[in-house]
Amino acid sequence: MALLVGLAGCSAEQPAPPIEPDSTSSTITLPPATTTSTIPPTSSTTTATVPTTTTTLAPWEVPANQVAYIEGLVATVEALRGRSFEERPRVATITAVEYPARHLAAGGAGFGPGGINHLSAFFELLGMVSPGTDLAAFYARHENAPPSPFYDPVEMEVLIPEHLLPLDDYQSLVLVGELTKALSHQRHPSLVEALIAADGSNVDRSAAHRALLEGEAILVQTLYVESLSQERRALIADQARRAAEVEDSGEGSGSSPEEIPRLIVETARFPTRAGASLVIDLYRQGGFTALDQALDHPPETTEQVLHPDRYKALEPAVELDPFGLVVSGYEVVDEGTWGELRWRGLLAHHGDPVNAARAAEGWGGDRYQLLWAPASGKLAFAVRLAADSFVDESEVNAAVRALIRTGMDVGASRVVDTATEWEGADYAMISWDVGVITWVVASDTEVGRQISAQLGVNLA
Repeated sequence: MALLVGLAGCSAEQPAPPIEPDSTSSTITLPPATTTSTIPPTSSTTTATVPTTTTTLAPWEVPANQVAYIEGLVATVEALRGRSFEERPRVATITAVEYPARHLAAGGAGFGPGGINHLSAFFELLGMVSPGTDLAAFYARHENAPPSPFYDPVEMEVLIPEHLLPLDDYQSLVLVGELTKALSHQRHPSLVEALIAADGSNVDRSAAHRALLEGEAILVQTLYVESLSQERRALIADQARRAAEVEDSGEGSGSSPEEIPRLIVETARFPTRAGASLVIDLYRQGGFTALDQALDHPPETTEQVLHPDRYKALEPAVELDPFGLVVSGYEVVDEGTWGELRWRGLLAHHGDPVNAARAAEGWGGDRYQLLWAPASGKLAFAVRLAADSFVDESEVNAAVRALIRTGMDVGASRVVDTATEWEGADYAMISWDVGVITWVVASDTEVGRQISAQLGVNLA
């Protein structure tokens, strides 16, 4: 299972009102406001299958007196997005007991016991968490956060926690976003199916694709809010604040925000924040036509999401040869492209976030492998980075060295040719050659040296 696959794939934040456009930028041209239904009365337990005008009928497992209201939101999404569902979206209710497992699986954030061990060992090695930090409890707390409607792309089903019915205005806003994802799945199936099929094999590209889909959902939510009266907008804001207060009340176990590695924070926020920024930029430039083109030809890296100009220029990542590391007692548990997003989070934890972002901005391409020894719990991480320029290489080199000195349990360094090596309780090595930076960290010095040698680094 890929390290940080879920972190790159879903937000740990409770859904919030959509991002308002920057007041310094050009304004969004909104479609005509739609008429919305009033909040329905308290639901009964009766469910019904209701006919619809779409070609293919799908039964809805929802209380009968909620169907008309939800159908109204479906019609609103179609009107705001300017396109119709090809077939009626599947909608069902879900119990509070069922919610955590289904939500975790739908978001792609699941870690088996081994995955959590890899993650914990990785952060401990880099000095980002204290030994024994229970990251599993952090994820459990996330899944125990106040439930909201969500879209399950594997089952192609929008699920509504049954205790939320009838939906208030804020949860209706959340449902608008999830229905938008269902619509996008029908209209651009290859994009969503690629995300499902990837299953963590290319975390950086999957994060870029998810950001585009989240951004589209937030754009439609923004248009939905703009179609409402000032009174209902204020009501949504108040309900959102109360939902956030419940989430922040400390219910459930888990680490506090200041104890969470910056890498988790950056990757958790990325799909909604960076995705919304990219999509709103596309919408301002070319309306839904530009967005539809992006959905047909999505960004392939988080760099392209973070820098829309590079996406428009179709700037590709530098291709680096994959590793073939072999270490006795270790297995490769994760490999692929680390990407600008995760470099940003990695470098920001022990350093200044602005400087970290500037260093990561020079990302051109990379290749990494994570190796794990199940018997001992030891770990090794190797990454090779190509930057955009000599200056960018210099900034990354300085930032990585600062991370090693600040976060890792290593002794004094020694320089051999183009490489610098640290030995202590942990091991670290960075080599800066023309156009390429190679970085290795390991829980075991001999393993770290063995990996460095396999990567062609001269330490003799």
